[in-house]
Amino acid sequence: MFNITSAFDSPRWIEISSGLWILLLFVMGIALNGLTMGVFAKNPKMINVNTFFTIAIIVNGFMSSALAYIPVIIAEFSGHWLVHLSEASCISEAFIVYYFGISSMFYHVCIAYIRYLAIVAVPVIIAHVEKWRVALAFAVCQLISLLLAVSPLLGLGSYGLEAHGTSCGLAWNDRSRTGLGYLMLIGIVCFVVPTTFMGVCYVRIIKTVRWNDLAYEFFYLQVIQCCCFYIVNIVLEHIHKAQ
Repeated sequence: MFNITSAFDSPRWIEISSGLWILLLFVMGIALNGLTMGVFAKNPKMINVNTFFTIAIIVNGFMSSALAYIPVIIAEFSGHWLVHLSEASCISEAFIVYYFGISSMFYHVCIAYIRYLAIVAVPVIIAHVEKWRVALAFAVCQLISLLLAVSPLLGLGSYGLEAHGTSCGLAWNDRSRTGLGYLMLIGIVCFVVPTTFMGVCYVRIIKTVRWNDLAYEFFYLQVIQCCCFYIVNIVLEHIHKAQ
């Protein structure tokens, strides 16, 4: 479903500047993500439970840059999406960006939970017992992301041109019942729930790390006090014997 949300034309210098900026992001996204993927490919031992979702985010960044940035660059330099590109390409670009963006958000949730388990809940090595759960979590993230990204294509919400007419995304001005319902759904599922969950996980992690730091400091203080106590006692004993 296509919806034109473009509200105004931008000055030409803004479009050119934006095109150059997105071109830079495209080059950096391909280069940096590709380089990082190459490092993991050459060192497969680095791929484990703790790095799996990080790698998934890197792959998402690479794919999103490779598939979605070029049409936007063309549209920016052209002045409007529909000058050289079609409505179908707009919907495709919006779907790609939205799909990879949602899945990356859920991967961050998984990373937060794995760190929570490792530091707070189950501070043991989990690489050999959690692989099937990682695979299950990855599949669930993919399924939810795909369902949410496909929904606008089925009439629940819509994709369309964004304000400047040079990029595409969700039609935030869709005021139909299904459109508003979908926007509320993704607001909760893709923002409120993930950020709340990650916030709770990282707050617990920070508290645990701080408590451990305080515990270590207290331990070292106790060791120093004991050493000082024994040294003083030994010195006093020698003084007493000398007298």
